[in-house]
Amino acid sequence: MSLPTETEKPLATVADTSFSDKIPAYRELTKMRISIMVVLTFIVAAIVSADFIDVSVLFWGTIGCLLICFSGNAMNMYVERKTDSLMPRTAGRPLPAEKLTSIEVLAFGAITFILSAVIFWYFVNWQTTLCAAVNWIVYVVIYTPLKRVTWFNTEIGAVAGALPVIMGALATTGTVPLVAWAFFGVLVFWQFPHFMAIAWKYRHEYKAGGLQMLTVVDPSGKRAGFKSVLTCILLILCSLIPILEVRTIYHGILLVVIALIVGTPYLKASFVFNADRNDATAKKLMRSSLLYLPLYMVGLLIACLT
Repeated sequence: MSLPTETEKPLATVADTSFSDKIPAYRELTKMRISIMVVLTFIVAAIVSADFIDVSVLFWGTIGCLLICFSGNAMNMYVERKTDSLMPRTAGRPLPAEKLTSIEVLAFGAITFILSAVIFWYFVNWQTTLCAAVNWIVYVVIYTPLKRVTWFNTEIGAVAGALPVIMGALATTGTVPLVAWAFFGVLVFWQFPHFMAIAWKYRHEYKAGGLQMLTVVDPSGKRAGFKSVLTCILLILCSLIPILEVRTIYHGILLVVIALIVGTPYLKASFVFNADRNDATAKKLMRSSLLYLPLYMVGLLIACLT
């Protein structure tokens, strides 16, 4: 990761901008909607993994998880600043649009990372601190630069996106029970159809930006469609694993019903996208993915806690 140079950004423009005017740009760095969804997976994993919940640990763990998300997202934007400037969907981000300097983005990323580490270490436990650091490294240091090298970056990104589940389990138990590993698998496989839909929709922009997405190296989309179907099947199988740890057979039946009810539309959308790859089927697949995750998390909580 190289240090910013003076030629990357006309600093005079930013120097004339007050801090209060920069607040919206700092908010953009956080990718708040994505961060909140990540934090929700952390919370759900923390709750379903433990027999007893320490509210204080859960509170501070949530704050730490939110901060590490902010840091990772900001550093992702720093690393991808030149690529972002080449794609319309990202050209308005703080660095390409010259709303912030590279130094400001780096400082934000560093401060939020340090605050997260301190919170995890002093108010949660060392296991969560270590896992959070690993998650940050996988996302920022490995996944982000890999997007310009190989389509396999999606596999690495899926692991990074699911690691907050492991963090949540570690925060409340210090270990990772089967239900958390199953939820981790759900998160890993859930991301593939979701990402394939996005990669198809923005395939031309990704190509212009030099990003090696699967839909760029295989413009037909056949591999993206097949991967969507395969991973969605694996997702449904993983979503059923927690029945091995629920308290009664009735809870197991409840989880199976919920998992199939929320998983079937997602699988159907994957099949439709695979059969006819176009912007409409990709959009439907993306919408199905956004519906699946919160509904499954609610079902998992009901099955594990009632």
